[in-house]
Amino acid sequence: MIFLGKPFSAVNKTLDLPAKFLGGSHRKLLQSIPESYIVGVLLTGDLNGGIAGILHVITDAVDSGAKKRVKKLAKKGDKNWKKVIKREERSKKHLRSF
Repeated sequence: MIFLGKPFSAVNKTLDLPAKFLGGSHRKLLQSIPESYIVGVLLTGDLNGGIAGILHVITDAVDSGAKKRVKKLAKKGDKNWKKVIKREERSKKHLRSF
């Protein structure tokens, strides 16, 4: 994803690095707003790198929340779950357009 005119790949890869050994629980490390900002600034030497870190955490949280809601609906046997998935995908696309 490109935010702020640059991809900031190093920031995104670093924030997701704990996933290699923690799996789905990787958001327990480096995923707070202050931590992600500091990691971004330290890696890039640029304040926008810090903002990219914050945006990474926010989009991860939104994506994670959407998946949890869809799984809950699927377990309940909700007949409208396909509509919910489409709505969640649209909202995710909207977030990525910033």
